[in-house]
Amino acid sequence: MSPRYASGASDWLGEPAVLLRDADAGSEALVAPGCGANCVSFTVRHGAQSLAVLETPPTPDDLKTRRFRGGIPVLFPFPGRVRDAAYHFAGQRYQLPRTDRGGVHHIHGVVVAAPWRVVANDTGDAAAATLAVGPADLDPEMRAGFPFPFAATLRFSLSGTSLTLTFALENQGAAPLPFGYGLHPYFRAPLAAVGQPLPAATLRYDAPVLVPAASHWPQTDGMPTGPAQPLAPHDDYRQWRALGSAHRDQTMGAIAHEAGWSTAAYRDPQSGLEVRVRADAQFREWVLYTQPNRPSLCLEPYTCVPNAINAAAEGIPDAGLSVLGPGATWRAEVVVEVHPIA
Repeated sequence: MSPRYASGASDWLGEPAVLLRDADAGSEALVAPGCGANCVSFTVRHGAQSLAVLETPPTPDDLKTRRFRGGIPVLFPFPGRVRDAAYHFAGQRYQLPRTDRGGVHHIHGVVVAAPWRVVANDTGDAAAATLAVGPADLDPEMRAGFPFPFAATLRFSLSGTSLTLTFALENQGAAPLPFGYGLHPYFRAPLAAVGQPLPAATLRYDAPVLVPAASHWPQTDGMPTGPAQPLAPHDDYRQWRALGSAHRDQTMGAIAHEAGWSTAAYRDPQSGLEVRVRADAQFREWVLYTQPNRPSLCLEPYTCVPNAINAAAEGIPDAGLSVLGPGATWRAEVVVEVHPIA
């Protein structure tokens, strides 16, 4: 009898990749280590079809050069933007590359396009692979902008229709390390069979969405401009509600947790499936984001608000920046799972 789980080397359009497979469930996840440890594909079996849960980027080079985002980008140590690509910490000023599309701000951290290393494969109770990254893996500009010794790992674990991403961080330096962390999954909305053309973006409007947040951060250019405010009724997704046609790029707070977890989700009426993102207690914000002209929907767990590294200097309280002491470690977990609509 063939083993249920498999984890091993594969290929994505000529780019080395790691393929995770659960043969019993008919689910697969494809991770591209050299493209920021991005999970570029997650598919689940539904009836006689294999459905694509994520919007896959067109090519590896699109990820490496930041021309196109898709899959599940990994955001560390700056989820969202850093204003003017610069910050002060412990009396020092640091300059990051200007990586947003306008060439003004830094966006989404130093590892999102970096080459990660595969350090372990495991097929015990799941199909799993662990990837690692550190300062030596960063290009010189990124390393200069974040010159803190660190070691980070990300473990992908696939079982059934659940994909778990476990991030672990160690401060290997003698000084405190400032950071935030987030994930930016691009879900296909609506879901479609593997190999089918992308559906019309307008079909996304009917997708009911759930985000367990009671407040939002007023923002300009994707960065907070003041304290969190209560959500207006048209922005409140604590009860299932259709997404609608408005473009969304909102950072939401005052998150409701249950047993240490918060859950954001959307429903695909066509397939009868619900895509859930569960984040552990380390995550205190959710970002709801839509591409204006693409049939994708992003439910992004963040540990802090965008530009948290500059928030105190800008008079914005409680932005969530984490600081890890010398030799200390930190861990966070997110689960992406697909279920029939109850």
